[in-house]
Amino acid sequence: MARQAAAGQTVVQDLEEQEALLPAETSGASNSCQLLIGTLLVAGGLVSIFLVLFSAFVDNWLWPVLGLLLLMGHGLLLKATADKEGPSRVSSVAFACETLAYLALVATYFFRSFMVPRWWWVANAFLLLLPAGALAALACLYLCGSSSGTEKASTPGYFLLAFADLLVALLLILAGSAAVQEWIRSLIFPNVLQGMIAQLATSTRSFDGPYPSFPTCDLTGSSCSLADFEQNQWTVVRAGGSTSCLVGDFQFLVYRGDPGKVLMRLHGGGACWNWLTFVVKKCSRDWTSTMDYDGIFDPSNRLNPFYGYTMINVPYCSGDIFGGAKENFWILANQTGSAWKKQSGYANLDAVMTWTEAQFQNDGLHQLRSFVVSGESAGSLALQVWGSSILSRLKGRYDAKGTYLILDSFVGAMVDNRDLLQRHVMEFWNFCDSGVVPASLQSKCHPNTLFLRDFVNDTLSAFPDVRYLMVDSKFDEVQIAYADVLSALNSLWILVTQGLDNVPLFNDTAFYNEISEMLARFVSFPQFAVYLVNSSQHSYTGNSLRDILRVTPAGAHDDCSDPDVGERLLHWLAPGPERPPFQCYDLSRDSWKWTGTYCSYSLPWVAGKCGKLSADMAEKSDKVGKSEEVGKLEKVDKPEEVGKAENIDKSKEDKAEK
Repeated sequence: MARQAAAGQTVVQDLEEQEALLPAETSGASNSCQLLIGTLLVAGGLVSIFLVLFSAFVDNWLWPVLGLLLLMGHGLLLKATADKEGPSRVSSVAFACETLAYLALVATYFFRSFMVPRWWWVANAFLLLLPAGALAALACLYLCGSSSGTEKASTPGYFLLAFADLLVALLLILAGSAAVQEWIRSLIFPNVLQGMIAQLATSTRSFDGPYPSFPTCDLTGSSCSLADFEQNQWTVVRAGGSTSCLVGDFQFLVYRGDPGKVLMRLHGGGACWNWLTFVVKKCSRDWTSTMDYDGIFDPSNRLNPFYGYTMINVPYCSGDIFGGAKENFWILANQTGSAWKKQSGYANLDAVMTWTEAQFQNDGLHQLRSFVVSGESAGSLALQVWGSSILSRLKGRYDAKGTYLILDSFVGAMVDNRDLLQRHVMEFWNFCDSGVVPASLQSKCHPNTLFLRDFVNDTLSAFPDVRYLMVDSKFDEVQIAYADVLSALNSLWILVTQGLDNVPLFNDTAFYNEISEMLARFVSFPQFAVYLVNSSQHSYTGNSLRDILRVTPAGAHDDCSDPDVGERLLHWLAPGPERPPFQCYDLSRDSWKWTGTYCSYSLPWVAGKCGKLSADMAEKSDKVGKSEEVGKLEKVDKPEEVGKAENIDKSKEDKAEK
């Protein structure tokens, strides 16, 4: 009996011991599960950050999502490793700092009108740098110290969390400092990609100042009638309404000249289709680029074929080729304002067109004998999209024979004919919902088959009497760089796993081939013409008149090296009764395909003659060039009547000779 009792006690003790072990085992399994889920959540947050950085097209929801994933992951890691008092406190303090930073980030996301002060982002960066260091030290302690298996298993999650905090802090600092952007870019990107980014910067140049003082009119409180503007003077028009720049308000400039002649300019300035392209200034952010009115857009220079025209100078500050209707959560740390940035390009140009239409009712403009719309760089893409709408809205107000469009240096070529990227960009900017797509093309929005070429075809078909002139370089370095960056960001996985060498990119030969194929699509339209320059230069019409005079198909600085190189660009652009001929260099030479002297037979080139400048024009051109070097163009100083300006100048010269 005693033996049986002892045996029974032994069994009971064994059961009690096993029961005592069960919670510990359950706790260990629970900890392992928490560690695994927490690490995966942190990894998911880290992937979201890289998507925000490198994906070609990314939507706004990723920002709050990545914060939520990181906080949930940290919470689970903290719960699983809350055994030791010291490390647990360190992790708790880090968790509190992260929570404050991400709550601030979420607040700016959900409260769109919140004007974020500059110190806000600095404080957030500090709140993330502190836990980044603390969590990295904690992970090292667990990995190298005498820790339990659970704590050692948590080190990957803590290291990933520390890296995520550090990365977001650096992104906030990067958004506010050009020097930091340059330094990080030099560390991360290969030299080839750095060169592309540097090329893109040349297409987003803005006016350096000092800003001239012009009269200002506000459309929110006035009709801003052109008839009330000062003659032969620029006036700033504040558009108001739903218009906006990415940073600041939208305004445009108007020069009141001849009421029967109008030149409208759509500025260029890059494009932005994600946060990274916005932060590193791959698109113009404010309206100040409008202050640059040189080249054919200088109405007071006597050498200009558009001298004395009324000019409407439309800034490009939305990064969406004047077609978007989109709001993006794009942090810009050094800018006091909302973290939400509007891409309202359609509303901007629509406001300009509404104002222009109204001027025919209030006697500011008369029936137009000459009407020219010019767009350079991104403005060229915008004119492809807007051409039909602009001509339709002013139909009956202009003489079609004296009307033409100038599209300077951007055709939208994609690497390896990846035209789907065009569609992705237009989708990102909400083209089909903004109002920019004409009724004749709306049917292409629903199966999602709308491309830039469709807009061009629509304009050429609807307006056969309006000339359509395209100017391009055979090896345009900026067009190549934009296409390459878009391709690289869209091939993120290949870029990360295989390197830039395996990402499809343009070279000079492939680009020249591609734009030739694109331009050849429109040769059946008799009003269409192309001027192709043997150069890598990007855009021409906004350069000084002296420089435009030097441009021939043989080169951007050729200056008529030979009579057979083709017509001078400035003469080719000048108003005239006939469509100018297709120009390319050199038609008589048998050359290798896609070289500088090769002209594709798919386009109907005409051998143009390049005349030397007259002695008088050459002298004036030199004077203009010298005066530009000191910032003083030779201009007419407000003649009383535009039509009498040249006679006034001649009388002044005669008096000087006497």
